[in-house]
Amino acid sequence: MKKKDILISVAIIAAAGLTLWLYLRQEGRVRIDAGDAAAELRLHSGWLGGATIASGAEPAPLSARVHRPQYLSISKGQDSHTWQIDSHGPWGNLSRIKVKNNQTTALQVGPPFSIKPRVSLNSSVLSIDYAIIGRAGELYQGFVKKDGLAMTGASINILDEAGNVLEEGKFSFG
Repeated sequence: MKKKDILISVAIIAAAGLTLWLYLRQEGRVRIDAGDAAAELRLHSGWLGGATIASGAEPAPLSARVHRPQYLSISKGQDSHTWQIDSHGPWGNLSRIKVKNNQTTALQVGPPFSIKPRVSLNSSVLSIDYAIIGRAGELYQGFVKKDGLAMTGASINILDEAGNVLEEGKFSFG
Protein backbone atom coordinates (compact mmCIF):
# COMPACT_ATOMS: atom_id res chain seq x y z
CA MET A 1 0.00 0.00 0.00
CA LYS A 2 2.88 2.39 0.76
CA LYS A 3 4.37 1.91 -2.69
CA LYS A 4 1.01 2.74 -4.33
CA ASP A 5 0.65 5.92 -2.20
CA ILE A 6 4.16 7.03 -3.14
CA LEU A 7 3.48 6.49 -6.86
CA ILE A 8 0.22 8.46 -6.67
CA SER A 9 2.00 11.31 -4.85
CA VAL A 10 4.79 11.39 -7.44
CA ALA A 11 2.21 11.40 -10.27
CA ILE A 12 0.32 14.33 -8.69
CA ILE A 13 3.55 16.32 -8.19
CA ALA A 14 4.66 15.58 -11.76
CA ALA A 15 1.28 16.68 -13.17
CA ALA A 16 1.39 19.90 -11.14
CA GLY A 17 4.96 20.58 -12.27
CA LEU A 18 4.06 19.95 -15.93
CA THR A 19 1.03 22.26 -15.66
CA LEU A 20 3.16 25.03 -14.14
CA TRP A 21 5.86 24.56 -16.75
CA LEU A 22 3.33 24.76 -19.61
CA TYR A 23 1.75 27.88 -18.05
CA LEU A 24 5.11 29.61 -17.76
CA ARG A 25 5.99 28.77 -21.36
CA GLN A 26 3.03 30.68 -22.79
CA GLU A 27 4.20 33.72 -24.67
CA GLY A 28 2.68 36.78 -26.27
CA ARG A 29 4.10 39.96 -27.76
CA VAL A 30 3.98 43.65 -26.85
CA ARG A 31 4.33 46.50 -29.33
CA ILE A 32 5.01 50.01 -28.02
CA ASP A 33 3.88 52.99 -30.08
CA ALA A 34 5.52 56.21 -28.89
CA GLY A 35 4.90 58.23 -32.04
CA ASP A 36 8.18 59.47 -33.50
CA ALA A 37 9.97 59.10 -30.16
CA ALA A 38 11.74 56.09 -28.65
CA ALA A 39 10.31 54.41 -25.55
CA GLU A 40 11.76 52.03 -23.00
CA LEU A 41 9.37 50.34 -20.56
CA ARG A 42 10.50 48.37 -17.51
CA LEU A 43 7.91 45.86 -16.31
CA HIS A 44 7.43 43.99 -13.05
CA SER A 45 5.72 40.61 -13.18
CA GLY A 46 5.45 39.60 -9.53
CA TRP A 47 7.72 36.94 -8.11
CA LEU A 48 8.56 35.76 -11.63
CA GLY A 49 10.75 38.79 -12.28
CA GLY A 50 10.37 41.44 -14.93
CA ALA A 51 11.47 42.59 -18.34
CA THR A 52 12.50 45.71 -20.22
CA ILE A 53 11.04 46.32 -23.66
CA ALA A 54 11.61 49.09 -26.18
CA SER A 55 9.61 50.59 -29.00
CA GLY A 56 10.60 49.55 -32.47
CA ALA A 57 9.47 47.83 -35.62
CA GLU A 58 9.17 44.38 -34.04
CA PRO A 59 6.99 43.58 -31.02
CA ALA A 60 8.87 42.26 -27.99
CA PRO A 61 8.17 38.72 -26.73
CA LEU A 62 6.88 38.49 -23.16
CA SER A 63 5.41 35.78 -20.99
CA ALA A 64 1.62 35.59 -21.21
CA ARG A 65 0.32 37.08 -17.96
CA VAL A 66 -0.39 40.44 -16.36
CA HIS A 67 2.58 42.79 -16.19
CA ARG A 68 2.83 46.04 -14.23
CA PRO A 69 5.02 48.98 -15.28
CA GLN A 70 7.79 50.25 -13.03
CA TYR A 71 9.49 52.85 -15.20
CA LEU A 72 8.93 54.43 -18.61
CA SER A 73 11.38 56.62 -20.49
CA ILE A 74 10.57 58.55 -23.67
CA SER A 75 13.43 60.08 -25.66
CA LYS A 76 13.80 61.92 -28.93
CA GLY A 77 16.70 63.46 -30.78
CA GLN A 78 16.39 66.99 -32.14
CA ASP A 79 19.06 69.36 -33.45
CA SER A 80 21.94 67.16 -32.19
CA HIS A 81 20.40 67.03 -28.69
CA THR A 82 18.60 64.16 -26.96
CA TRP A 83 15.49 65.05 -24.98
CA GLN A 84 14.14 62.60 -22.40
CA ILE A 85 11.17 62.49 -20.04
CA ASP A 86 10.53 59.76 -17.46
CA SER A 87 7.55 58.30 -15.64
CA HIS A 88 7.34 56.33 -12.42
CA GLY A 89 3.52 56.36 -12.39
CA PRO A 90 0.64 56.65 -11.77
CA TRP A 91 0.07 54.69 -14.95
CA GLY A 92 -3.47 55.34 -16.15
CA ASN A 93 -4.43 52.65 -18.70
CA LEU A 94 -0.97 51.05 -18.39
CA SER A 95 -1.45 49.97 -14.77
CA ARG A 96 -2.23 46.38 -15.84
CA ILE A 97 -0.74 45.18 -19.12
CA LYS A 98 -2.37 41.88 -19.96
CA VAL A 99 -0.35 39.79 -22.43
CA LYS A 100 -2.31 36.90 -23.92
CA ASN A 101 -0.83 33.70 -25.36
CA ASN A 102 0.06 33.98 -29.08
CA GLN A 103 -1.35 37.54 -29.31
CA THR A 104 0.18 41.00 -29.67
CA THR A 105 -0.74 43.70 -27.15
CA ALA A 106 -0.40 47.26 -28.47
CA LEU A 107 0.53 50.08 -26.08
CA GLN A 108 0.30 53.76 -27.01
CA VAL A 109 2.48 55.88 -24.75
CA GLY A 110 4.10 59.29 -24.65
CA PRO A 111 3.50 62.02 -27.21
CA PRO A 112 1.41 63.91 -27.86
CA PHE A 113 1.53 65.00 -24.24
CA SER A 114 -1.22 66.87 -22.41
CA ILE A 115 -0.17 69.61 -20.01
CA LYS A 116 -2.78 70.06 -17.30
CA PRO A 117 -2.63 72.90 -14.79
CA ARG A 118 -3.04 72.18 -11.08
CA VAL A 119 -4.05 75.18 -8.97
CA SER A 120 -4.33 75.17 -5.18
CA LEU A 121 -5.04 77.87 -2.62
CA ASN A 122 -3.50 77.54 0.83
CA SER A 123 -4.41 80.44 3.08
CA SER A 124 -3.27 83.45 1.06
CA VAL A 125 -0.80 81.55 -1.16
CA LEU A 126 -1.89 80.55 -4.65
CA SER A 127 0.17 77.66 -6.07
CA ILE A 128 0.14 76.83 -9.75
CA ASP A 129 1.68 73.57 -10.89
CA TYR A 130 1.34 71.40 -13.96
CA ALA A 131 1.08 67.73 -14.82
CA ILE A 132 2.50 66.14 -17.98
CA ILE A 133 0.25 63.28 -19.12
CA GLY A 134 0.85 60.81 -21.96
CA ARG A 135 -1.61 59.10 -24.33
CA ALA A 136 -2.35 56.20 -21.96
CA GLY A 137 -2.96 58.55 -19.02
CA GLU A 138 0.52 57.96 -17.59
CA LEU A 139 1.90 60.81 -15.48
CA TYR A 140 5.44 62.04 -16.24
CA GLN A 141 7.91 63.89 -14.05
CA GLY A 142 7.60 67.68 -14.15
CA PHE A 143 10.92 68.16 -15.92
CA VAL A 144 12.74 66.91 -18.99
CA LYS A 145 16.38 66.02 -19.54
CA LYS A 146 18.42 67.55 -22.32
CA ASP A 147 21.51 65.47 -23.09
CA GLY A 148 21.14 63.80 -19.68
CA LEU A 149 20.88 67.04 -17.65
CA ALA A 150 17.62 68.10 -16.00
CA MET A 151 15.96 71.19 -17.45
CA THR A 152 13.89 72.74 -14.67
CA GLY A 153 11.92 75.93 -14.24
CA ALA A 154 9.32 76.09 -16.99
CA SER A 155 7.96 79.59 -17.50
CA ILE A 156 4.37 80.74 -17.17
CA ASN A 157 2.46 83.74 -18.49
CA ILE A 158 -0.94 84.71 -17.12
CA LEU A 159 -2.99 86.55 -19.74
CA ASP A 160 -6.25 88.47 -19.65
CA GLU A 161 -9.07 88.00 -22.18
CA ALA A 162 -7.42 90.45 -24.60
CA GLY A 163 -4.10 88.55 -24.53
CA ASN A 164 -2.22 91.09 -22.41
CA VAL A 165 0.33 89.62 -20.00
CA LEU A 166 -0.85 90.17 -16.43
CA GLU A 167 1.93 88.25 -14.72
CA GLU A 168 4.89 86.16 -15.80
CA GLY A 169 7.32 83.97 -13.97
CA LYS A 170 9.06 80.61 -13.74
CA PHE A 171 8.08 77.43 -11.95
CA SER A 172 10.34 76.57 -9.06
CA PHE A 173 10.68 73.33 -7.16
CA GLY A 174 10.43 73.11 -3.42
